[in-house]
Order: sequence, then C-alpha cells, then structure tokens
Amino acid sequence: MMFTAGGQVGGQDATIVWKDGMVSGSPFAVQLVLLEAANLEGELVGPVNQQTDTRHLSSPLSALMIIDRVLTAAVFTGEVPEVDSAPPGAVI
Repeated sequence: MMFTAGGQVGGQDATIVWKDGMVSGSPFAVQLVLLEAANLEGELVGPVNQQTDTRHLSSPLSALMIIDRVLTAAVFTGEVPEVDSAPPGAVI
C-alpha cells in the first residue's frame, strides 16, 4: 500500500510518501513525522477500534493521522486508508 500527502510545513511546500510502513519525501517534513510518531509512542493514535499504541507508522491509518498533524492543508492521494465504521456503542 502507498499514499502521498502534499501540504505545507512552515509555509513551505512539502510532500510525504508513505509506503508499507516507511516514509520518504521532503526531508524536514519526514523528520517531523518521525519525531511526532516517536513522541506518540505508547499513546493511542487512530479512530476507535483501529488504534495503534506503538509503531504507529506501520499502520497506514495511524500514519495518515500523524502526517495530517504535521502538514498544513494536507491533500492525500493514492491508496488512502479509510476509517471503518465505529463499533456499536462506541463514543466518537
């Protein structure tokens, strides 16, 4: 699976490519994604019933959410992961 995100970091255009758990692209943006993922280690990332609490970049959905935090006005293309419907009784 692979998707691309385009947006801005600090007013500069940036691109991040996620492919099978690896990120590449604009060096500064990639560094920020890696730092954000490391800072979130041990915390839940993602929607209900699809969360990760470790190795966030291994999950396409968690990676997408982290990339979206880093890039301003992110636009995703490619095999963009989708959120499953929440389980019955879930608070969202």
